Amino acid sequence: MVLAMSSCHEQSDTLMSYAHQDNLVFGNAEESFAGKFKVLWNGLNQNYALWDYEMAQGLDWDAVYDKYLPEFEALDKQEETVTNSQLEALVREVVCPLHDGHMVVKMKNHKSGDYVAVFPGLVRALAERPEYQVVNQTLPSMKYYANKANGQIELDDDGTSAYMEYSTDTEDFLSKFNDTENVGLDWINDSLTVLKNLITPTLEQLDMYQTLKTLKTELGYVKDTPSGISLFNTLANRYAYLNIPGFDPIDESFCDNGMEIKAALLKGNIAYLYIDGFKLTRYMHDEVVKEAFPNPTAATQAHIENVKNVWKYWFDNIQYLHKAGTLGGVIIDVRNNTGGSMYDFNYLLGALLPSGGFEYGSVRYKRGTGRLDYSPLMPQVIYTMNEEHAIINEPIVVLANSCSVSMAEITSLCTKYIDNATLIGKRTFGGLCGLTGIENYSYYYAGHIGEEDKTPVYVYLPLMAQYNREGQILEGIGVTPDIEVDLDVRQLDLTGKDTQLDRALEFIRNGK
Repeated sequence: MVLAMSSCHEQSDTLMSYAHQDNLVFGNAEESFAGKFKVLWNGLNQNYALWDYEMAQGLDWDAVYDKYLPEFEALDKQEETVTNSQLEALVREVVCPLHDGHMVVKMKNHKSGDYVAVFPGLVRALAERPEYQVVNQTLPSMKYYANKANGQIELDDDGTSAYMEYSTDTEDFLSKFNDTENVGLDWINDSLTVLKNLITPTLEQLDMYQTLKTLKTELGYVKDTPSGISLFNTLANRYAYLNIPGFDPIDESFCDNGMEIKAALLKGNIAYLYIDGFKLTRYMHDEVVKEAFPNPTAATQAHIENVKNVWKYWFDNIQYLHKAGTLGGVIIDVRNNTGGSMYDFNYLLGALLPSGGFEYGSVRYKRGTGRLDYSPLMPQVIYTMNEEHAIINEPIVVLANSCSVSMAEITSLCTKYIDNATLIGKRTFGGLCGLTGIENYSYYYAGHIGEEDKTPVYVYLPLMAQYNREGQILEGIGVTPDIEVDLDVRQLDLTGKDTQLDRALEFIRNGK
């Protein structure tokens, strides 16, 4: 109370509609940098779920107001144009001391018309974790282990390597079109070469040459974005009469729902699964599939089934080998995993645990506009598989790294509390607090401040404060592995050999 009374800034004790374009909240922020700062400061003051944690780290939010309001007011008085870099640097100073690993802050520079964006967790990772930037550019690969010559993968009944993978990432769809021999762009280039070298081309051949040149130019504008895929589909339909191999429309639903999944049975009957995001439910759960892919084509249905088949290959191997008493262990790889649906746990660790859920800590929510108005702590229970399945007592390893975020970190945290499970790799990113896609401000006083790219200020906020079983918040810190192992990136690039995966295999095979 003393702090509140002595502070020189105004605080509102009424619930303001920060999640929508409400003129009462955002009106002064449209043409004023000081107005934007007040929206940012007050919005966080009323809605941020981690103030007690931040105070324990030494952050004085009132002092932030007193220090930075004059600096934003100075921008309003500045005679020369306020640059985007100038505004971004100031926003960084304000929000980067906050520890939430998911937070994104966007503020509009009304002088330039552009938004500047600050991701405090990323700023922290780049400054404090030397391996982050390197690992972020290196995805887990099975090419070394899938090679029969290395003898690391079991053989199926037909003598082929016990390995499956599939990707529905739009980037991979475009890569197949651009890089596959005799398909897509390669077919176009070959055809252009043949037509160009004709000595006496017909009018039809000249027209074909110009058409393919135009098409190739237009394809150069296609990117791995919703608008890029939309352009690709427009071109695929416009030039369908050319019958170019592999030039088929891509379901735009994959822009949001695309994922990569890999499964292998490694030597010693060790069942390996990798996913790059927690999106399995969108493929596995019938009702969610309908929402994620509302108008599926036959090709989309086939892609969905292929993802399901890779997961099923992993799961069925575990069930069969466990029943036979020959399962060596299980590896779940969530390195470079960007997170997603909590329900996916049901298909990963939850598929190895007893039904009825798994308690891994506790949570609490905002319950009022006061900075420290929070709910009591409540147990946090995550989904486990209800369908009949084997309860695995063989060794389980979860692989994680500094680019494992959100649900990948919750999975890593759960690993710490499973008797036969071990977390191997590097400390995770530090973004465990849950989020919501719902943009209704009344939803626990959290989730969003403003509307992205609409209001002059936008903040993506955590929905809750997440605690582990020991009562600790790990936001901005991450989950520490039981066995820490560096990834030898050079060796991975040269040969495909993965030092973190090798350590997981060694642990399962030798017990240490």
